[in-house]
Amino acid sequence: MAGESTLDASEPLTDTAIQILDVAERLFASNGIDKVSLREIVRASGQANLSAAHYHFGSREALIGALLARRIRTINVIRHRRMDELEAAGLGGDVYAIASTSVSVLGDVVKDMPWGPDYVRVVAQALFSHNRDVWRHLDPATMSGHTRVRDMLRRALPGLSPRAFKDRIWMLNNHATYGIARWVQTHGPVTPANSRRFAAMIRHTSDFLAAGMGAPVGNPGHEHGGLRAGPSA
Repeated sequence: MAGESTLDASEPLTDTAIQILDVAERLFASNGIDKVSLREIVRASGQANLSAAHYHFGSREALIGALLARRIRTINVIRHRRMDELEAAGLGGDVYAIASTSVSVLGDVVKDMPWGPDYVRVVAQALFSHNRDVWRHLDPATMSGHTRVRDMLRRALPGLSPRAFKDRIWMLNNHATYGIARWVQTHGPVTPANSRRFAAMIRHTSDFLAAGMGAPVGNPGHEHGGLRAGPSA
């Protein structure tokens, strides 16, 4: 059982746990993570034992963490592969290429993976609900792709102050997630009928956020406070 500790990626999920996570992802995406109870999830997954979710995950936060972790592991592999391709092409220090590619990874997942549309809506809610203690349930290695992107951008932007860089990374990761989730909420999954509109949204989002990462800092005296940092998709 995962319990309250960090999820162990070496422990394979049981069929029952996978079924619970599949149902939870769908219900959280459609109804909201604050409006779906564990009992509803267990009933919808066809389990006779109403405590099945607690048995397999230990808590509501751990269940949400497990839901996010299994998808982020897949995204992490894709993000590393795309960064490998950038470095092989000599673009490992190109701010625009790094930032826009990182954004496009999530867009590709939403477009190509059957679970992508539901996942992005769930992770956007988890990011927005800052009081939720779900992220500590993830193995830090799960986020190594994001860490790599951050480190590549930090090397490519040595002139940015630590505060400005931290705020821009926050905006790059979180606003990309929110924007894509909002598009899916409005238009539904990507289909042949709306794929061009989705591609245009991803392109404009990537352009906008990548340009923002490399934008000149205005009045340095206004750099105070900062944005609250947090994990991202």
